[in-house]
Amino acid sequence: MLNLKDYRHVIKLDQPWIAAQAQELLSPPEQHRLTLKLLATFTGQTTASIRSVEPQQARRELYSLLIQAPPFHFSESDLSAIDQLLASEQHSCSVHAIKTHAKPNRRTQLMLWRGDITTLACDAIVNAANNAMLGCFRPDHPCIDNAIHAKAGPRLRNDCAQIMQLQSHPEVTGEAKITRGYHLPARFVLHTVGPIHRGDDRLTEESGLLARSYTSCLQLASQLPAIQSLAFCCISTGVFGFPASVASQIAVDTVNAWVNQQPDRFDRIVFNVFSERDQWLYAQLLGIPHHE
Repeated sequence: MLNLKDYRHVIKLDQPWIAAQAQELLSPPEQHRLTLKLLATFTGQTTASIRSVEPQQARRELYSLLIQAPPFHFSESDLSAIDQLLASEQHSCSVHAIKTHAKPNRRTQLMLWRGDITTLACDAIVNAANNAMLGCFRPDHPCIDNAIHAKAGPRLRNDCAQIMQLQSHPEVTGEAKITRGYHLPARFVLHTVGPIHRGDDRLTEESGLLARSYTSCLQLASQLPAIQSLAFCCISTGVFGFPASVASQIAVDTVNAWVNQQPDRFDRIVFNVFSERDQWLYAQLLGIPHHE
C-alpha cells in the first residue's frame, strides 16, 4: 500500500499552488477567446471555424474535453493556458466560509453545511473517487468526482495519475490519498474510494468499509499540520447507492470516535451535504435545528 511518504514529494504536495497570483486574470470576452483557442488546439479545428460558437456552449465543450482527456497529454503551455482560464473563472465565483453551529464541549467543531463543496474555503475537502482515482471521465455524469476535477483543473488528475503509477494497482476501498486542490478554494483534496452498495445482505461489510474511508481521511489529513479544517462529502451515497440514513450515522459516529481520541487536532470538521434529505439526516444526528 502506497503511503504518504511514498508520493508526497513526487507531486510537490507541500508546495503552495500560486497560479492565480502569477497570471493576469482575464475578462469574460478574453476568457471566451482563450476557450475557443483551446478548443481549436485540442480538436484540430481552426479558431475561425468555431468562432460563432456561443460562450456557454464553447465552455461546455472545453469542459467535456478536460474531463475526458488524460491531462498528461497536455503540454505545459496548454496547462498554463488552462490555468489562466480557470483562475479567471474562479476569481468571479462565490467562495463560502463556514458559519454554522459547533459542538461546544471540545475544541474541534463538528459542523453541517449544505451547498457545493467546490466553493468551500477550508483547508481540505474529501472527494468520493472510484478505484482508478483519475476522475470520472464522463462529463455528463452528476458525481462529485466530476465536479471537483472540473473546478480544480487537469493538474489534479496529473497528480492522481502519478500516485497511481507509483502504486501500480487500483485503490483499495476504504483507503485515501491526498493531492493539492489547485484552482479550488480548498488547498488540498483527499480522495477516498467508498464501498458500492450491492444489497442489504452486504450492508454489514460495506458499513465497515465506509467507516474505514472516514478514518483513512482523518488519519491522512492529520499528517499535514497545514490542515486545520476538513470537509467531508456524503461518501458512497450518490451513484454508489449506499443508504443515506445508514451512511450518515456511520459518518457522524466514526468522526466522533476519532475526534474523541484526538480532540485538539482539527479546528473544524464539516459534514457537507447537497440535498435537503441529507441536511435533515445530519441535523438530527448533530443536534442542529433543521432550519439552520
